[in-house]
Amino acid sequence: MNGILEVKNIGKKYQNKESEIQALKNVNFRVKKGEFVSIIGPSGCGKSTLLSIIAGLEDKTEGEIFIENEKVDGISEKIGYMLQKDCLLEWRNILDNTLFGLEVKGIKNKENIRYAEELLEKYNLSEFKNKYPSELSGGMRQRVALIRTLAVKPKILLLDEAFSALDYQTRIMVTNDIYLILKKENITSLIVTHDISEDRFQSRHQVKSA
Repeated sequence: MNGILEVKNIGKKYQNKESEIQALKNVNFRVKKGEFVSIIGPSGCGKSTLLSIIAGLEDKTEGEIFIENEKVDGISEKIGYMLQKDCLLEWRNILDNTLFGLEVKGIKNKENIRYAEELLEKYNLSEFKNKYPSELSGGMRQRVALIRTLAVKPKILLLDEAFSALDYQTRIMVTNDIYLILKKENITSLIVTHDISEDRFQSRHQVKSA
């Protein structure tokens, strides 16, 4: 099997005192190394719930997640996650924001700092490393957020409506920009979106959710 990620029979139920809601049922798909896969569907259909389950941030009711043929329960060090907002720390400059994930994981060493700096240089952000988030455009902030995630060297990147906070024109430009970065770095990526325009020119496969 050459799949890096397998989602097998995933189901999720939410319960309260009055009722039970089936958010996900029998979700199955496989992602190969290096692929860019989109999950498309309207708001409220369970896309973000599925991503949270894959990331280990939310419990599933049933089913299994496999990463590189190993069953995973909970958070995996092989997964990176980009949220709707860039979540940059306004009081830290761009370089320090880029290094934040390394600090959290306790792997801020010379080799990884050098790798993060190389990413900034490679993607034309090095000249801004001493500036602060408020001095950058929305698109540049998203690129910094991406590089912060890539600096910890994930094998799979999950993007949860990662461009929805941007205006339409910027969103199209940034989506293409980030896609090219991910392809150059050969990062397997899974994006959830309700906007078909974000996916139409880059995903090799689509998983549509009703």
